[in-house]
Amino acid sequence: MMYSLLKNLFSNRIVIHILYWIGLIVFFGVTWGTYDNDYVRSFTIQTFSLPARMVLVYVSIYILLPKFFIKRKFIAFIIAYIIVLLIVSICIQRSIIFFYVQPNYLPGWHSEGYFIITELMNTILDVNIAAVIPLGMSFFKFYYNSQQKALTLEKEKIEAELLQLRNQVHPHFLFNTLNSLYALIIRKSDAAETAVLKLSRLMRYMLYEANVPKVSLTKEIEYLKNYVDLEKLRFDTTIDISFNSEIDKEYEISPFLLIPFVENAFKHGTSSSKKSWVVINIFAKQEELVMLVENAKLINNHHQQELIGGIGFKNVKKRLNLLYPDKYSLTIEDNELSYEIILKINLTKLALNEY
Repeated sequence: MMYSLLKNLFSNRIVIHILYWIGLIVFFGVTWGTYDNDYVRSFTIQTFSLPARMVLVYVSIYILLPKFFIKRKFIAFIIAYIIVLLIVSICIQRSIIFFYVQPNYLPGWHSEGYFIITELMNTILDVNIAAVIPLGMSFFKFYYNSQQKALTLEKEKIEAELLQLRNQVHPHFLFNTLNSLYALIIRKSDAAETAVLKLSRLMRYMLYEANVPKVSLTKEIEYLKNYVDLEKLRFDTTIDISFNSEIDKEYEISPFLLIPFVENAFKHGTSSSKKSWVVINIFAKQEELVMLVENAKLINNHHQQELIGGIGFKNVKKRLNLLYPDKYSLTIEDNELSYEIILKINLTKLALNEY
């Protein structure tokens, strides 16, 4: 109850302002009062100093800051602040001190005149010191808000880019899958019905289950299995396909991040007229995902080499850089008889939610 009351009290701006001015009077009242142990007089003098200090602080915060500083007109803000400080110090603070405080509370003080430089400088410094904390907090708030705004804009930019990159996967994948299904229908294969069922599962996952920043790795692997099953139906027994997966617990991963490597293996490493093979291994243990995709290197097949600098590779690499900066490694081995891709990802935490 008491905590809630205090929290509401200190969240009130007016209360904070009142406490600040009281704290200023107490601090300087005690500081100056120790010289002659006359704390009453010291507190009284500090109270009479409030009008000039308050004018400077509130003009700076509510007029100069919005008009100049927030608009990044820093030079104009400094000039305007100095002008206000001089006017307030000379016209308000100096008047109160010279005509009222000195005759009534400092009878032993003999001033040589109103516009004495040393006394004017002391007055200016005395007024200015009250604005240090409020302006410092305002500058920090401005800097913090600017940083947050910049981070928000950068995040929105990255999220938009990720969405664009992810959407590029769908048409390409769907086109390849429909081609596979078309090939089965042309051959009047009995596997066409199974292929339609597999395709419907793929489409359901793409349209409904994967429309989120992260999906379970189990579902993503099941999605890959359905795709591989479709390819098995298309190639029948003309290629050897091996798919293995093992995870020690449930993880989350960005959807459609692994499919480009599998697609690439079937697209460039298989042939209906030549004996070929594809090996896919996915392991997730101790917060690390390891994916190995290897396919036969066909004679005179230069298309797969184009993936390294092609749109598909650039797409997936961009997504990896955005989602897992410094948390992944991607190795491509061009061997004599095969192409091998090894992807490793630290799955402890996504670097950025993908939308």
